[in-house]
Amino acid sequence: MPAQKPTIHEGVALLECDSQATLEETLRHLEGLTIHARRAGPRALVFPSSELVSVARALHAQQCFPRIVGHAADDSSEDSE
Repeated sequence: MPAQKPTIHEGVALLECDSQATLEETLRHLEGLTIHARRAGPRALVFPSSELVSVARALHAQQCFPRIVGHAADDSSEDSE
């Protein structure tokens, strides 16, 4: 059987939390928002990077201010590193 090749996904945002409880709280903040997200383990969520600004705005509305690393599609109002 041939070896499985790794897969690289372009255009994906990764939201990492410090704990599973923080992820659960973050998911509650995102209720009602239509995003195409999947859990990536007990503390992380992945979604299309095109939805990053919508996710950040929804979190800001709930007084949750995540650090955004890298370049957002529309980062004019975000702090990018």
